[in-house]
Amino acid sequence: MSILSGNLLQMPIDLLKFPNDLLREVLKLCDPFELYKLSKCSKKRSQKATILRGTKRWKISYYGGNDMIIWTDGPNYRFKQTDNPEDYFKTTRRYGNYMYIEFPKGGPVELFVYLLELFGIRTVEFLEPSFGEFDNVSKVAKLSIDRKMEVEAFRIRNIEEVQDVLDFMPLLNQMDITREFQCSIKFPPEFHFEFVKYPSQIYIRESSWFTIGQLLDCTCVRIELDNSTFNNRDLDVFLHEWKNAGAFPNLRVLKIESEKIDNQSPILEMIPPITNVNNPRIEVSINNKFYYHILDGVPVNKDDGTEGWLKVELGGYSPRLQFLIADPADTVVEEIPEDDDDDW
Repeated sequence: MSILSGNLLQMPIDLLKFPNDLLREVLKLCDPFELYKLSKCSKKRSQKATILRGTKRWKISYYGGNDMIIWTDGPNYRFKQTDNPEDYFKTTRRYGNYMYIEFPKGGPVELFVYLLELFGIRTVEFLEPSFGEFDNVSKVAKLSIDRKMEVEAFRIRNIEEVQDVLDFMPLLNQMDITREFQCSIKFPPEFHFEFVKYPSQIYIRESSWFTIGQLLDCTCVRIELDNSTFNNRDLDVFLHEWKNAGAFPNLRVLKIESEKIDNQSPILEMIPPITNVNNPRIEVSINNKFYYHILDGVPVNKDDGTEGWLKVELGGYSPRLQFLIADPADTVVEEIPEDDDDDW
């Protein structure tokens, strides 16, 4: 392994003469930087490295700039553009794993395709125009559609030209987004969009376009909607539907902020604010891959006995509903005694 780590390309043997099974085992020991350098030695070696790249489940991420990230089971490896030939293939471990490379004439999109082919990648870990460059991210998203790739997380934030996003949104339902969708763009009042397929989690900061009909159809595990237009009646309809046995089997967390939540009508026969005012205080938390907790919620139950915890607040930044569905496998319910000021 020490030979592969530092001197893979200077080995005094011809790798291409190795039997395929042995060469496959050698390539499994290589990190993405070493495999990339090997692929650039010659066209024949590039083909060999591609065919025998091993069985690792590589993933790729792109954020719209002039670099690309390959994910493995452990660390990630960032390919970063440089215009200085003296820096080609130089690596640094400062603030992560970086290797400086010459970008192809087609820019990041061509590099994206090259890395897909080299590593046999079928999954995009993150796709996000975090540098404000939506054009290249849009092209990469279209590639993911054409290649039927899974996109685990797609995020739309910090985009100056809203029209770019509006033009792209019809393609969103063609993408296979599985884990997370985030959007913080404020769309025009007439904007309308409906999901055909939901990922596991959605976070929408400007969610006035997300209707009660979509909420009732949503299959997410976690739903967070800020700046919503939902009112008490909308939330009451949703929660009464949730109480039916078998409804929303995936849902674990719902958080909705809306200026239209008030104390003028009931939600599940309770007038907001809805909160536990008794002592001891109760904190309910989900301790799995996405942590969430509610303090001072009140218990509500489905017809099948499933327990949920509901809290509706009217003060603070914005009226807010929080709803957590408990599961004995990962949910902790703790009593928090009120502090005794007399002890001081």
